[in-house]
Amino acid sequence: MKVIIGISLTDKGKPQFAKMEIVDNIDSIILKKAAQENIEPGTTIKSDGYKSYGVLKKSGYEHTPIVVKGQDAAEVLHWVHIIISNAKAFINGTFHGLGRKHFQRYLDEFCYRFNRRFWENRLFDRLLVACTTAKTITYTELTL
Repeated sequence: MKVIIGISLTDKGKPQFAKMEIVDNIDSIILKKAAQENIEPGTTIKSDGYKSYGVLKKSGYEHTPIVVKGQDAAEVLHWVHIIISNAKAFINGTFHGLGRKHFQRYLDEFCYRFNRRFWENRLFDRLLVACTTAKTITYTELTL
C-alpha cells in the first residue's frame, strides 16, 4: 500500500493543510491526476527526486525535486516526515493497526483534524456540516 502525501506551507514554512491518498502505484499518471485534483496550477511543488514527479513540471506546476539520501530526507522534507510520524502514532496508538478496507477513511480523519487544529471555535459547526453532507455507508458496506 502506498500513500501520496501533500502538505501546504505558509510563507514562513509552517504546515497549513495536509492531504493523504492511498494509491496502488506511484507513477506519473497518478501523480498528475492527484496534483490536478488538489493543487492550483503554477504552484511550486517540492518533492524528493523520484523520477515520476517529473510529470508535474510538464503539467503546469513549478517543480523543485530534491535528491536526498539517508538522514537528509527528514531535514529536506521535514513536515512530510512529521505528518507521517504523527499519522502513524494516531493510527497505531488509537486503533492498534488497521486493515486496508477503511484505511483511507482513517487517513481522512487524521487530515480533517490536522487541517482544523486552529479552528476550535468552529469545530461543532463544521462537524454538523460534515455529518449532514457526508455519504453514508450501510452496515454491510462497513463489514464486508
